[in-house]
Parts: sequence; C-alpha cells; structure tokens
Amino acid sequence: MFIQKWLSKQPIQKKLIYSNVIGIMIALVPVVIIMLAYEYKAIQNATLQEIRVQADIIRDSSAAAVAFQDKKAAEETLSALVGAQDMLEAHLILADGTMLAHYHKSEKENKDLEQFPVNLEQTLEIITSTTITISKPVLLRSQPVGTLILESSLNGFYNRLYWYVVCTFFATVIAFYLARWVATRISKTITEPLTYLLAATQRITTNEDYSTDSTTFSIETKDEVGSLSRAFGEMMSQINKRDLSLKQLAYYDRVTGMPNRHFFEERITQAVENATRYGSYCYLMMIDLDDFKIVNDKLGHHVGDLLLKDVGKRLAHSLRKSDSFFRIGGDEFAIILESRAGDEPIEELATKIIHALSMPTTLDGHCVKIGASIGISLFPSWAEDTRTLMSTADAAMYVAKSKGKNSFQFYNG
Repeated sequence: MFIQKWLSKQPIQKKLIYSNVIGIMIALVPVVIIMLAYEYKAIQNATLQEIRVQADIIRDSSAAAVAFQDKKAAEETLSALVGAQDMLEAHLILADGTMLAHYHKSEKENKDLEQFPVNLEQTLEIITSTTITISKPVLLRSQPVGTLILESSLNGFYNRLYWYVVCTFFATVIAFYLARWVATRISKTITEPLTYLLAATQRITTNEDYSTDSTTFSIETKDEVGSLSRAFGEMMSQINKRDLSLKQLAYYDRVTGMPNRHFFEERITQAVENATRYGSYCYLMMIDLDDFKIVNDKLGHHVGDLLLKDVGKRLAHSLRKSDSFFRIGGDEFAIILESRAGDEPIEELATKIIHALSMPTTLDGHCVKIGASIGISLFPSWAEDTRTLMSTADAAMYVAKSKGKNSFQFYNG
C-alpha cells in the first residue's frame, strides 16, 4: 500500500523505472532462495559423500591390516588422512573393542581408548552442527573384522556455504543496480534475459541436470546481464565437474586407475544385451593372479599395489582397443571381448596374457614373478544370461587354477 501511494506521486518515467526494478527484484527473490536452498543441500551432500568415500577407501585399504592385527600397516593407512583438511580423527578398532590404530589431526593428547564401542553390523552416521562422525564395519571377504570410525569437522562445508552466500548476495546487489540502469532505457532489454535465466534455473532445479554446456547460459551482451549469465554458466560447469569427479571415484579403481567392479557389471550387462540384440557373441575372461598373496604378504601392500598397477599396464598392452578390462577384486581381473562371428583367436590371446603376466619384473627394488589362471566362457554358446556367463567363466578359472596355475581353461559344462 505504501509503495502504491509513493509511486502515485512520482512522474510517469520514474513509475516505469521503479515498477520495472521492483518487479524484476521480486522475480529474483524466489530464484535466489531456490539457489541458496539447493546449494546448501548440494554442498552438504557433497561434503558427506566426500567423507563417505574417504571412509570406504580407508576401510578397504585397512581390512587386511585389521584382520591380521598389523598395527604398523593400519597406522600407515590412517596416515593418508593427513591430506584431508577437515578430518579430525580416525580409529581402527578390533572386533574385541581394542584400539589397533588411531589418527589425530591436532597435537592434542590422544584419548584413552583401550576399549571402544564396536560396530560390526551396519554403517552409522552422526551429524552435529560442527562435525560428522561415521562408523563403518571393516570387512574382509564379507566378514566383519573390526570397526573404522572417522570424525570430520564441517569447517569446509561452512566455508564453502559462506562464500556462496556472499557471492549470491553481491550478485543480487549487482542485479538490482543493473535492473535500475537498464530500466531507465529499455525495459524489455532487462526482462528478457532475466526471464531466460529464471527458466534455466527452474529447469535445472526440476531435472537436476548440471551437464548443460556453460554457453547455454551465455547472453551475448557486454553489460552486467551478460556477465551474470556467463558467471552462472561457469557455476553450472563447476558443479558438473564435481559430479564427474564423484563418478570417477564410483567407476574406477583407486589403486590402478582401471575400471572397477561396478563399471564391469554395467559393461558386461550391456555386452550381453548387444549380443542378444544383434546375434553376436561375447567372450568373458576371468583372471586370477597366481601367488599374488605371497608377494603382498612378503613384500608388503605397497609392492602389491605397484604390482597391480603393472598388471593393468601389461593387460592394456596385450589387448585390442576394442576390448575392455577391469579390476573386479583384490587380485581378480576381467576382460570382455565382443565378437560378431564368435571365432576370435581367444586361445592365442589367453596365451599372450599369461606370457605377459608371468614375466618377472622389478618393483621397489624387488624382483617379482607371478602367474595367472584364466577362465573363459562365451555367450550365448555356454551361458544363457549375464549371471551364468560370469559364473561359468569363474568356474573355468578355478579349474585352470586347480590344474597347476599359470594356464587357461574354457568352460566345458
């Protein structure tokens, strides 16, 4: 009511200017609120996901150390958290509640944790206003052997949220003065780009799709509206890059950089579907490294990791570009070969792989020699679906291993 009375006393030119400015700012308010609310949730989820990924990595890396109560190896695993800026402390607890190893970010005196609550059943997450605590059971071959507890501060979360709010605030202020300046000249010049940006943000919020090219939001003008739109597009690009980074963690093995089991399961399903649709064939080779455990136990996990990386390089050199290979377990690998006629020289390839993997190599000053047992199955000749293709190849691999290792075996039913 006050605004209406005040505008009624103004000249027509000012009425047009201020009515446009007020209208535009009212339209921006829900956009800013939506962006703030969404970014708050996105940053919170990203922070929690980062901590979950760290917990999964530490848990998987320390499983053997916890199982064999190797305090030194456990402490070395936890020492990797030094690079995690917000990580406050971490603890590896044995199944009986005894502390195996711990990490503290600060120099404060360590807590007396001779007996610590053990969680061997499920993952627990406790979120407070300042910290996130995650408790995960440590599994070795699907059997719980201990507990990992991580506590991380939310400083990074609040810092990112603070700067986002500051940027949003200044962006809103800029938008206000921009609207006032443009409204004095041509009202349409300001309403069209803002309407476009509003529709874009609402579309993104609805579809949750941040893969849109940043140029989609660019308005080819040299004024503040164009700068704002390009900044918004760059922000979308940064969010998309963050999502791609999380996808990298989900689909690729941390040690070797190879596609992991999750990627393998999607790829083998796709390969079988292609073979069914086009009447082609799909070979699956399951590879288990011979004597890898001996190397890992005798020379340590560091050399074991170097060996796994070396195996990945040898497989890459042995296969064609069209073939896909994966690390699906500790020392287990898989190869997918799609074939139109089902007459691939698979025996030659298997022999080539065995020869490549059995060659001695020097890692960290140690001469290392292993072998490989390979099981081979073929869809649709020896398997009727993805599950049976994997199980028959796995069964053939164990037959090859039982016959003396360093050999390959076709599934024969």
